[in-house]
Amino acid sequence: MKKGTSIVPMIMGIIGGVLSLPSAICSGACAAGLSSLATDTDSAVAAGNVFMGLGIVGGLLGLIGGIMGKPLPIPAGLIMLVSVVLVSIMAIPTVNFLGIICAILLLIGAALCFAQKKEDPLSKTT
Repeated sequence: MKKGTSIVPMIMGIIGGVLSLPSAICSGACAAGLSSLATDTDSAVAAGNVFMGLGIVGGLLGLIGGIMGKPLPIPAGLIMLVSVVLVSIMAIPTVNFLGIICAILLLIGAALCFAQKKEDPLSKTT
């Protein structure tokens, strides 16, 4: 069984996932506020709920991918890539800079999951 050797993807995923949760609340409020200027309140509330839901799901997936970063780097990288897409869809239209920073952190963590060297437990010297 091969494991990742670096702790950096785990840290990046956890930080990106945790920071994207408050970012989701802000994006939901901003989307609802911006939509209320152009449409009625029902569609504004729906837009806010969609953006907040995308951010919360993306943040939770980023957190799960970060926790899995050390023992299972390839599945963790795939989960973090899905999280990057969801957080980017949430953050870019509402110009949420914290969400954009979270997406960048998650993207770096996912790239490091795929690029890190793996250790082979049979080749360890004790």
